[in-house]
Amino acid sequence: MRRFIVFVSVAFVLFACVPIKKTQISYVPNTQAPQMEEMSEKPKPAKIIKDFSLENLKYPSPAINEYLFDEKELFLNYQYIVKSKEYDIPPVITPRVRYYLNMYTKRYPNTFQNYLDRSNKYIYLVKDILRREGLPAQLAILPFAESGYETDAYSPVGAGGMWQFMPSTGNIYGLDINYWIDERRDFEKATIAAAKHLKHLYENLGDWYLAIAAYNAGFYKVYSGLKKYKTTDFFELAKKRHLKVETKDYVPKFIALSIIYYNYLEYGFEPPSTSPLLYEKINLKQPVNLYVIADMINTDIDTLKELNPDLKKPITPPNDEYSLKIPYGTKSYLSEKIAKMSPKELLKVKIYKAKQGEYVEKIAKKFNSDKNDIMKVNGLKYSRILYNTYLFIPEKDFMKQAYAQDFIDDVKIYAPRVHIVKSGESLYTIAHKYGLSLYDVIKLNKGINPRLIRPGQPVIVSNDEDKKTARKKKKTNVVKRKLLDGKYTVQTGDTLWDIAKEFNTSVEKLMKINNLETAELHPGKKLTIN
Repeated sequence: MRRFIVFVSVAFVLFACVPIKKTQISYVPNTQAPQMEEMSEKPKPAKIIKDFSLENLKYPSPAINEYLFDEKELFLNYQYIVKSKEYDIPPVITPRVRYYLNMYTKRYPNTFQNYLDRSNKYIYLVKDILRREGLPAQLAILPFAESGYETDAYSPVGAGGMWQFMPSTGNIYGLDINYWIDERRDFEKATIAAAKHLKHLYENLGDWYLAIAAYNAGFYKVYSGLKKYKTTDFFELAKKRHLKVETKDYVPKFIALSIIYYNYLEYGFEPPSTSPLLYEKINLKQPVNLYVIADMINTDIDTLKELNPDLKKPITPPNDEYSLKIPYGTKSYLSEKIAKMSPKELLKVKIYKAKQGEYVEKIAKKFNSDKNDIMKVNGLKYSRILYNTYLFIPEKDFMKQAYAQDFIDDVKIYAPRVHIVKSGESLYTIAHKYGLSLYDVIKLNKGINPRLIRPGQPVIVSNDEDKKTARKKKKTNVVKRKLLDGKYTVQTGDTLWDIAKEFNTSVEKLMKINNLETAELHPGKKLTIN
């Protein structure tokens, strides 16, 4: 009996050690996925990448030829990548493409969802412009990689807007940048410029992936690489050391973002939470104040800013005609109102180009205005003008306007830190005191002579941190206002402008209903809201 048991045990072990043939393991594809035989061009068997996500590390699956099957990945690859007709530029799947697919869908899904939500405001307009220029609509995905569809995005090297144009390139394609506007932030004009630039790159390079790489690295960088390595293929060029890593990854990132965008529901993303912007344009031959316009058409200032992101100030350029985007359906009414108003009523301030060294007292006297009002409106800390700049001189009734403080916050000039020179000080000792180099101080004070500074002379000593702080937008607490029997009780810090926005009315109506002569409010006062 003992011999029989030993024999059976040995036989069982030998049987268990027989290697399993690969043909014994099979994968039954999803019935919804297309069969390989149906494809006109039979692709190579998919190489399935290991899934190192946390849940798979906890519950490991049996390895098959060192790869893990991911049914969803297979389904997406064959159904939506190989056969989809939505791709104007056929996707090429590389390890870096898979890396970015994983990054945006698994590691940082919130980032892509934010891109998706923001893009929905503009992407239909962008696609229309690209089609009009004869370009693939798929290029509308490029702003995902450039800026995440942020119109006011700026890079550390100075690229700006949704399409991240450098000032020099933007200038070539007609995008103006001055004190009043930065047309790189105009989603319509910048897209037209980007379309022309991309068309130029494609016509000279003959391949969309090369053109996209050149959009990131520059035409001559890509062109010289093609000549040097005698290739016309981006993916071959990317294997060399010629391109920067940023450019080598730029194309795979575009491909991955395209795939996710066209299949965002399958990847588990929500439909965009925003709607396309609907607007029309009104041509202005004189400068206007956006706060005045917002009140006239009963909309909020943020809507006008969103429609006109190229404006740096809440005032349209004074020396040029300007095409103002306004909410759809308001053009006819606004045109009639503007025709009946004077330039003074539309602007509410005078615009003066102040020169370095002028004093606010003299400017106030020149315009018969109040010195303190000028300093408050422009955020000035010193009565002496430190550098050439525009000043806004308020009309006499301006400070009583409900939107006066909001306007002031918008146009406030960056007021740098200033050191008043004392007897015995040199520019070097002043620079050292504030952690700056002599060169930094000279750069901040154009025209200053280091050997001829005198006591009482103001010297700008701001550093980069001061500027960064000045650029940060002032955060305000959102107050939820409540009505009681159709009336609202004014709280500390309330303005008529804020109350009108909260209850979807206008300042004019609130003042008329409540018999208000000025916009000044006192806490505790009850306002009737219609």
